Amino acid sequence: MAVNRRPPWVEYSELDLSKATPFDRVNKWYELACAFSTDTHETPLLKIMSLESVVSSPTPDSPHHSVTVFTLTVPRSLCNMGYNLHGGAVALIFDMCTSMSINALSHPGFWDSGHVSRTLNCTYLRPVPEGGKIWIESEVVHLGKKMGLTRGVIKDENGKVCYVCEHGKAITGGGKL
Repeated sequence: MAVNRRPPWVEYSELDLSKATPFDRVNKWYELACAFSTDTHETPLLKIMSLESVVSSPTPDSPHHSVTVFTLTVPRSLCNMGYNLHGGAVALIFDMCTSMSINALSHPGFWDSGHVSRTLNCTYLRPVPEGGKIWIESEVVHLGKKMGLTRGVIKDENGKVCYVCEHGKAITGGGKL
């Protein structure tokens, strides 16, 4: 039986975040996602991630640039049978974190509603074992009217790059015919 709940992007798009910092915008989305996702596949992940920093640094050549950093300690529930972070969990982590980095740049009418993945290309360089702490760095490379591109890097506690991704995004809401 489906529960009728308002998706977090609907609530987010109705908030007045005009005076919010980039950190506040990402954190608000994260809070709404945590409140909404009580029984979805990302629920366990949302409960163990921590938002560490958000930097928005637009330039004339790159007007939509931001970087977010999340951390988490890898629990057994996200590991494969070899006690390392599962490849599917890596993709989920990248999907969640790179998507939330877009919220640092959102404003009314610009990437403030729902968006979905067009592509998510992950490269696995080295494993992270159960109990290892990881840093997830996500960068917004480009945001257009309908399409966007983000990149992600997961590093271990020694700063070694373990996984990288490129994540293509598309807006689902706010369009007019």
